[in-house]
Amino acid sequence: MRLPKKAFFVLTLLMSLALGASGAQAMGSGNPFSDAQTGLTYGVYKPTQVLTFKRIDFRLIPCTQNQEEWVYSQYGTSKKYFEIMETMAGVKCSDPGIAKKLSSIKINGVIAKVFVYCDPANQALWKKCTTASIAKNGGYLMFSTKATKYLKGTEIQVQGIGGVSYSQLLAVARGLSLI
Repeated sequence: MRLPKKAFFVLTLLMSLALGASGAQAMGSGNPFSDAQTGLTYGVYKPTQVLTFKRIDFRLIPCTQNQEEWVYSQYGTSKKYFEIMETMAGVKCSDPGIAKKLSSIKINGVIAKVFVYCDPANQALWKKCTTASIAKNGGYLMFSTKATKYLKGTEIQVQGIGGVSYSQLLAVARGLSLI
């Protein structure tokens, strides 16, 4: 049976669309950071410096404020690891918890706030908390990148737990690269 030209064209178009859609969904870049960037309006940053750690987790997590999803990645083991959390600048999608704010530092041209997890109930230890305490207690860097021509700014938190030092957090933060 021979199809009329119009029916053949419609059938061919539908098959092409179906094959193209399934192929695009099945294929990915193999890079979850790049894949995440395709659906977000703020910049996604991938670490180029991961120390000796391997990525053990990557997720897009819904934001509680009806905002765009936020990016979460974790490197290391269940005991010693660092995390990178990214969201649109100015939007809070998570709460890092109680920490002592230390002096800020410049990272890649932007000011980063430095925090160390110390117990405020123990005032003697609270007063002694420094960047050196990050390796023992954990801590994080928090900074916002500027918007680009096509992407909104990004708020980034680089957090270390279980023995990750302040200098290691700085190395990871300084090695973040826009996708």
